[in-house]
Amino acid sequence: METLGQLREDNDHRAVRFERRYAASPEAVWTALTDPAKLSRWLAEAVAFDDRVGGGVDLRFGDDPDQVAQGAIITYEPPRVLEYEWHWPGQTSSSVRFELSPEAEGTLLVLDHRGLPKHVATAYAAGWHAYLDRLAGQFDDDVPQWDERFSEVLPKYRELSAT
Repeated sequence: METLGQLREDNDHRAVRFERRYAASPEAVWTALTDPAKLSRWLAEAVAFDDRVGGGVDLRFGDDPDQVAQGAIITYEPPRVLEYEWHWPGQTSSSVRFELSPEAEGTLLVLDHRGLPKHVATAYAAGWHAYLDRLAGQFDDDVPQWDERFSEVLPKYRELSAT
């Protein structure tokens, strides 16, 4: 199992940060983050993904039409930095940032999701953990089920959040 992400205070909100290593080039990881067909294999259906600063991002999670994170791209620097706004129905706006760095064995990905409402930050941490595990599966053909992985790690994030 990968190391847990780090939950931290973020003004009146919370943030979660992950550092993950993938056995793939930065270009391959970048494609998994930005290509709608690849995004749907590990994260969500990209209803919209306009790959430019200011371009729209709409990610649908599941079949419910209300389960869509919407936003606009803030930073787009292929294949190094991608950041976009995250507007989830009923929550304050936040932003998610992916930074990629080449390493000898592949790529270091740093995900930092800032501005999360405090009451849902733990669930976001467990959710991103499960999604990043699914991303790893894109490169080794071992894609875990999101629901199972989320259920496994959520108690660990609740414990981490309580400390």
